[in-house]
Amino acid sequence: MARIAIVGAGAAGLVAARRLQELGAEPLLFEAAPRVGGSIETVRRDGWLAEAGPNTIMEPDRDVRALLDRAGLADRIVHPGDAVRRRYIVHDGVPQVLPLSPGDLVATPILSVAGRLRMLKEPFVAKGRDDPEETVDAFARRRFGDEVASRLFDPLVAGTSGADPTQLLARFAFPKLVEYEQRGGSVLKGAVRSRSQARRRGEVLGGGLWSCRLGLEEITARLAMMLGAQVRSGVAVVRVAARGGGYTVQTADGTSTDVDGVVFACPATAFATLALDLPGGEAIRSLATIPHSSLVTVSLGYPRERVAHPLDGSGLLAPSCERRRILGALFPSTLFPERVPVNHVLLTAFAGGMRQPQVAEMADATVVEMARAELGDLLGVTREPAFCEVRRWRAALPIATSGHAARIAPAEALEADRSGLLFTGAWRAGLAVHEVMLGGLRAAERIIAAHP
Repeated sequence: MARIAIVGAGAAGLVAARRLQELGAEPLLFEAAPRVGGSIETVRRDGWLAEAGPNTIMEPDRDVRALLDRAGLADRIVHPGDAVRRRYIVHDGVPQVLPLSPGDLVATPILSVAGRLRMLKEPFVAKGRDDPEETVDAFARRRFGDEVASRLFDPLVAGTSGADPTQLLARFAFPKLVEYEQRGGSVLKGAVRSRSQARRRGEVLGGGLWSCRLGLEEITARLAMMLGAQVRSGVAVVRVAARGGGYTVQTADGTSTDVDGVVFACPATAFATLALDLPGGEAIRSLATIPHSSLVTVSLGYPRERVAHPLDGSGLLAPSCERRRILGALFPSTLFPERVPVNHVLLTAFAGGMRQPQVAEMADATVVEMARAELGDLLGVTREPAFCEVRRWRAALPIATSGHAARIAPAEALEADRSGLLFTGAWRAGLAVHEVMLGGLRAAERIIAAHP
């Protein structure tokens, strides 16, 4: 039986450990923090349920979904209503519905007539060269024009990753859009073709969003429960050394454990202090130089009559040109009404990112007051909240900027040179929960293939 250490018990590490367990290996999961789950954290208090981190998960790869089903989560999954398809973009200080259909596009005030026409010219724009260093902003302006870049791509990037679109690489953030252009010469044509193929395969368009009855933490809690004593939370790995055909994992308390392989599912920032005592190991510190953004979430609950906006969507996003003090807000109680007391609503504002890095250092009272003022102006929220929860995620979101390939190259080189050493996580697999989970599952399967 192969004994495999997994460093980091976020979504990637938990899925990797559970998959190793299924494959007959002995996983040992180390987590420096006192709790597992990483950014997945659900707060339940006084009849309120709020997600401190991600609110929903995109339908994952079928292999990941099968693993979750085998873990007993199939009957715990809940889907939001149709309102999830509607999202607002702040335009001239007013939330406007994000256009999703040709009819909406014609009528939307978010784009001028010239901006709409420029967007519709995209299929006729010549294919650009395959540039791995092209930013999201440059890609969007080249393919769709300035208005789409600043009014649509900008808020989407800030709302999903806290990144600056003028720095975030398009290939990392929107790999499918880049692929559509490079393969077919047009993003719009590629998207239409992809949707048609998905319909023929009977797939749910957009993948579908879901959560669990008691929040996303049900996923991480269930996986941790199944792993049992193989999860070692509050135990930081400080050194991994080569040992014959395997490795020795040393933790902060001085304990050493011999293993056959190691899956690193920890944040890239961990490699600033985590030592790899093996040829090429020192170069791995380049991962710690990957830029990260910090986010603050503020969940506020109110009686329904205290919010003027209909809240008939999943949330709103604010472009940087609007100069708002929040990046956007979610409407969780619209998607899952059972998560709040009767006749109440829950709003989750998020702020910070590369656009507003100073927010992560503000006092809770200051952040709450800022969120209340912004939601009051945008959604007509009045009075004191009946529920309030603030969570800070410092340096939590890795941002792929110029030079990203060079920063992760040492990890790829170590994988190629050494059997039983693998790296996964948001800095490589993608920021979305379903991407991180898939990265963990594939890492587990690859390491078992090397140690049958």
